[in-house]
Amino acid sequence: MTTALSADATDLQRQPLSRYRMVATLMLLVMALVFGLTHLADAPGFWISFLQAGTEAAMVGGLADWFAVTALFRHPLGLPIPHTAVLPRNKARLAEGIGNFVERHFLDPGLLTAKFRSINVAMRVSNALSRPDVADKVAAGIIDAVPHILNSVSDAEIRQFMARALEGELKTIDLAGLTGNVLALLKDSDRHHELLDHGLIAARRYLDENRGAIFLAVEERSQWWMPASVDKRIAEGLITGISDLLGDLSHHDHQVRRDFDAAVSDFIEKLKHDPETRRTVEEMREKLFGSEPVQRYLATLWDQVRTKLSEATSARSAPLQAALSAAVQSLGRALGEDAAIQKRFNKAVLVVLRSYIVPWRHEIGAFIREVVDSWEASTLTERLELEVGRDLQFIRMNGTIVGGIVGCILFLLTELPRL
Repeated sequence: MTTALSADATDLQRQPLSRYRMVATLMLLVMALVFGLTHLADAPGFWISFLQAGTEAAMVGGLADWFAVTALFRHPLGLPIPHTAVLPRNKARLAEGIGNFVERHFLDPGLLTAKFRSINVAMRVSNALSRPDVADKVAAGIIDAVPHILNSVSDAEIRQFMARALEGELKTIDLAGLTGNVLALLKDSDRHHELLDHGLIAARRYLDENRGAIFLAVEERSQWWMPASVDKRIAEGLITGISDLLGDLSHHDHQVRRDFDAAVSDFIEKLKHDPETRRTVEEMREKLFGSEPVQRYLATLWDQVRTKLSEATSARSAPLQAALSAAVQSLGRALGEDAAIQKRFNKAVLVVLRSYIVPWRHEIGAFIREVVDSWEASTLTERLELEVGRDLQFIRMNGTIVGGIVGCILFLLTELPRL
C-alpha cells in the first residue's frame, strides 16, 4: 500500500518535470533553428543581424544554464567533465549537511519550545476531533487496531495480569468503611426506608402468589384427622395475618420502623468504628475473593473481554463506530471548552517534547544522515531532481530569454553608433 502510494506520488512529480524540461529544450531548439535560418539570408540587413545576435546569445545562455542544471545531477552527455555530477559525487557531504541542518535548525530545544508555546496545540486537537469526518476516521482506526492489538498480546499473561490487578485493587478497598458510607448516604436521604418498602411489597406479593403452596405446606404438617377445610382456614388466617402485619409496617411511624432506623444507625457506626465488625467484614471479603467461583471468574474475565471486543470490531458494526465517533467528538468539544484542561494538555505536550524528542535530536540527525548516505547515487539524484527539477527548468528558460535579450542589447549598443 505504501509503495503504491509512493509510486503514484513520484509519477505526479515526474509529469510536470518532463513537461517543463521539454518546454526549456524546445525554446533552445527554436533559438537554434532561427539562428540557422538567419545565416541562409543572401544579404542580411539590420534586422536579420539583430535577430541573429539575439538568437546566438539565447543559445549561449540556454546551453550554459542547461550545462549548469545538468551538472548538478549527472555528467552532461555522459562525459566525465570535472566538477560535474555534483550531488552524486558529494552524497556523503550532502547527507551530513541535511542531518546537521535538521538537528540545528529544526530540533533546537529553544526553537521547538517557543514554537509549541506560540500555538495552542490543545485547541487544534479539539478542532480536529470535533469534526465528524475526523472523528469517523479516528473511530475506524480504533476499530481496525483492536484485532491487531488482541492478536499481539499473550492471553495467558493478560489473564494473570488482570486477575492479579483486580484482586489487588479490590483487596485494598476499605470495604467496611465503604459499606458504612453507602448506608449513611442512603439513611441521610431516607432511601433506606424506600428499600424496606420495596421489600415489604415484594413479601406481600410473594404471599399472595404462593397461597396454594402455603395451603399444601399447612396440610402436610396438620394431623391426619384434621379436616382439609380447617387446614385451609388456618393457612388463610396465617397469610392474612402476615400480610396485614407487613401492611402495618409500611407506616413510617410504626415502632418496628423506628427500631429499623436505630439498627441501621448502629450498624453504620459499627462498620466505621467497631474493630470486631470491621474485622468480620474483612474476613468475609477474604473468603469471597478466595472462593473458587470468584477466582475462576477473575481468571476468565479477559476471555470475556476479548470475545466481546473481537465480536464488536470484526463485524465493524455501525452502532459501535457511531458510538466511538460520538465519543471522540465529545472529547474534542470538552477539550475546547475547558481552558484548564487545555493548559494541562499543552504542558504535557511540552513535557513529551522535552523528554522524548529534544534529547534524541542528535540521534534523529544521525538517522537522517544514515538514510541519505545509504541511498544509491541514482536514487538520491532522482529524488532531488523530482523535488527541485521543475524550478531548475525555469532557470534554463530564463537563461535562454535573458541571453537573447542581452544579445539584442549588445548588438544595438555596437551597431547603432555606426548608423
